[in-house]
Amino acid sequence: MEHRVSRSVIACTINHEESAVVRLKVSGNRYTLCGCKTLFHGLKSFASGKEKSLFGKLKSCCNPWMDEELALCVSAEPLLPLPVSFPPDTTPEEEREYCGIEAGYFVNRPEEYSYDIVRYASGHATEHNRLLLFYPAEPCKSIAKYFLEEHKMLFAGTALLPLIHLSKFTDEPQVILELENSSVLLAISNHGTIEKLAFHQIKNQEEAEYFTMKELMENPICRETSVQVTGARADKAILSLIGAQTAYYPKPLGIPPSLAISNPQRLNIASQAVVQAISAAVMVLDKQQQV
Repeated sequence: MEHRVSRSVIACTINHEESAVVRLKVSGNRYTLCGCKTLFHGLKSFASGKEKSLFGKLKSCCNPWMDEELALCVSAEPLLPLPVSFPPDTTPEEEREYCGIEAGYFVNRPEEYSYDIVRYASGHATEHNRLLLFYPAEPCKSIAKYFLEEHKMLFAGTALLPLIHLSKFTDEPQVILELENSSVLLAISNHGTIEKLAFHQIKNQEEAEYFTMKELMENPICRETSVQVTGARADKAILSLIGAQTAYYPKPLGIPPSLAISNPQRLNIASQAVVQAISAAVMVLDKQQQV
């Protein structure tokens, strides 16, 4: 009889308006949600000088699982994408070295930026294509240091990388529209690989609406599959406007039905932050099982 090792991890997501902490356990291909807490405090509290209060509440949420490993996702803007191609057989250490070199050419003050690396399949896809996603290192860097006092950190970055990982659990391409305070992002991914990413910095609601309509109308796949919407601007007003002007009716960010998670009925997993936290937990647990 096959012996299945059970693993668990904590994941924390901090968005503009809310935060979430979840604990996810996996045995084989079976996931169990062991804990889920949502706080209606996010980066807005951090920016207003209330970071100690936010940290204290997050720490309280994590206290029941003091010694467990942790994945952290923090909203970040702007997001600067850079397509690259690594040489064959590049080691993780060499990848980091190449990314440091690319950062020196791509952004001013590269020491102030962090990056995520995602598999990229645009046009002539190869095994070595990657998309580097640069974003301001703060506040994610400072928040990660806070958690490192009591938890080993498995991942610290944006929620986009974990959400792209969720496309491994869908038969059709996954389309995510992210409407944040100062940006609009459209990400199309398939089998854990990103196929297209469009990012626009915006100044107001009018620009948010313009670039949202532009990306939906210029990408035919949005007519063929559902579009999931997330972000601080993803309210009922803009969703109604999208439906009225495009005949597309986006749905809130959610967990793919094929990703079976036990115990969701006992806990509220409907919020954006919780979905992102679950996706981060799934991503790091999957990577652990591949080792």
